[in-house]
Amino acid sequence: MKGFFKFLLTGLVLCFVISPVLAGTQKISKETKDMLINKLNSSSLVVYKDGNTEEFNQHGLEPLLIYLDGNNFKGTQVFDRTVGRAAAYLYVYGNADYVYADTISKPAIEILKKNKIKYEAKNIVDEIQNKDKTDLCPFEKLTKDAQSPAQAYGLIYKKMHADTAIVYFTPDITSDNLVRIYKTLGKDLKGNVAVKLHSGEPGGHNFLQPDFIKDLVTYLNGTIVECNTAYEGRRNTTEEHKKAIAEHGFDKIAKVDIMDSEGQMELPVLEGKQIKVNYVGSHLKNYDSMLVLSHFKGHQMGGFGGALKNMSIGIASSYGKAYIHGAGKPEDLWTCEQDKFLESMADADKSVMDYMKDNITFINVMSRMSIDCDCNNNPAEPEIADIGILASDDPVALDQACVDLVYNSKDPGKASLIERMESRHGIHTVEAAADLGVGIRKYKLIDIK
Repeated sequence: MKGFFKFLLTGLVLCFVISPVLAGTQKISKETKDMLINKLNSSSLVVYKDGNTEEFNQHGLEPLLIYLDGNNFKGTQVFDRTVGRAAAYLYVYGNADYVYADTISKPAIEILKKNKIKYEAKNIVDEIQNKDKTDLCPFEKLTKDAQSPAQAYGLIYKKMHADTAIVYFTPDITSDNLVRIYKTLGKDLKGNVAVKLHSGEPGGHNFLQPDFIKDLVTYLNGTIVECNTAYEGRRNTTEEHKKAIAEHGFDKIAKVDIMDSEGQMELPVLEGKQIKVNYVGSHLKNYDSMLVLSHFKGHQMGGFGGALKNMSIGIASSYGKAYIHGAGKPEDLWTCEQDKFLESMADADKSVMDYMKDNITFINVMSRMSIDCDCNNNPAEPEIADIGILASDDPVALDQACVDLVYNSKDPGKASLIERMESRHGIHTVEAAADLGVGIRKYKLIDIK
């Protein structure tokens, strides 16, 4: 009798190893599981949830991307022919409960284990190789240094959809998430890093606060950069601008540089719509890379201000600002035809992108979104609720995503901001920038979770 119980206990242990109990998920019978595994003879991916089965026949990672487009894997048991590092990251991003693979790689196992996703496999290999068995699968290489499932998802999606920009998103507006979303971009800004932000006109209070941005600026070992304004106020001279920056506390968290304090430099605008040259602060030449950190909100003249405005008007010298506003005629600063002004901003954006090349990236923070710019010393109070933080290497896609999030917001307070954007034809800056090749409007929004 004692031998019988020992045999029974051993059998139960072996059963657990071969077919782990799906704790916290729906349990399926061995017959159902075998049936789902057999479906891999004719399908590349089988997704089982609540008694329903979906089968996919697309190649490689494509069925995973198809399923993730509007869905997630939460509550599912997935049956896949091959699971490598890239696929494992997608299953983690989508919160799969259980993964079966005919073949699984050791890196994939580590990723699934780390994220407490149960798995089974027929075969275990060191790595997933390419078709010719001469090297790693390209997607395994692509995601080898990924720091998070969200970053891996973005890398994979972009590789498979070259016509689509990746925009990362989080609804939680915290200092930690500001750093986290920058890291998710996977952008290594090197050398002397400029952090371009709006220092805020004294009297206003909606601008990004020093305590909020401090950790990110410190992480980058960055210098906060600004340029003087072209209108009367507390930031139209270097001396007054420095006082305003000190009052707002930016000088307490990092070095601060007024880039046109010693003049300006010219950036050519190749095939511009309105202007052929962009006048920027001369200190721009001192920086190797740049983070354009923007507070997305309304704007009295541009309709809205985001990455494109911060990169154009924001980096322009005092004279350069008037030059852009007047579409090449500074004397027309306040009277220029609206679309010409908006196209001039897009022209200026192109010149900065051409100058910085790949050494620039962008973050927009959608908080305290007044209809008025941070250059206003008495802005209207925000009516729309905060939305989140977005980041991208593409400023066109980033601003487009922010505009879309405003329109798609369920908050009725969005009406005033939408009126401000539409009455100034604000989207035309995005249209013009896309036409100039500054970026693309089509994007994939990926929540960093």
